[in-house]
Amino acid sequence: MAVDVSGADTVASVVVLFALEREAAPFRRAVRDNDRVRVVITGIGRAAAAETIEKVLSGPLPQLVVMAGFCGGLRPGLAVGDVVAPAEVVDEASGRWACAGNGSGRLLTTTRIVATPSDKRSLGERHRADIVDMESAAVADVCARVGVPFRAVRAVSDTVETALSPALVRLLASGNVSPFRACLALFRTPSLLGEFLRLARDTALAARQLAPALVEVIRPPCSG
Repeated sequence: MAVDVSGADTVASVVVLFALEREAAPFRRAVRDNDRVRVVITGIGRAAAAETIEKVLSGPLPQLVVMAGFCGGLRPGLAVGDVVAPAEVVDEASGRWACAGNGSGRLLTTTRIVATPSDKRSLGERHRADIVDMESAAVADVCARVGVPFRAVRAVSDTVETALSPALVRLLASGNVSPFRACLALFRTPSLLGEFLRLARDTALAARQLAPALVEVIRPPCSG
């Protein structure tokens, strides 16, 4: 997948990465007049995120890198739209990276979409993690190697109790859900309609809640 590193010639105090444009859209509007903030779309997964941040950091280094977007909840008590800024990021290979700032909790990065409540609970207990994503560990690792402060800020789009059907997981895993592919999936599996509607509602809420939280996270670096 091609990654978006547009604005590469702009020296930014803060680089905010998102896997997908629909995660970024409300925040992009909120900072459209702030030329010290650069928004970058990476694509889904660790490989895409690592490739993108390596390109970004090959130029002038920012004061802060933030990996933002949606996440899955791994523990009870987290609702759709809740925003989590973890104190650390871990992965399933025992990697561990501290986050800058005053975060709380732990984010687990996996190589797959975690689809079932039982799998979510198991991962949460095994790694003592609160939320899960597919990119943050890769970005944290590159930032640690070059000495750039890193934060993760994620909004819950599916709770620990939310189950994702195999058909929906296959569709989402590509990161490019075109209208044609969505219609084809619905034709093959009509029961996906309810999941589509829930997904649209919950991701829209998560994106709206994420934007103002991110504005607060980047405010100190941009105020000096």
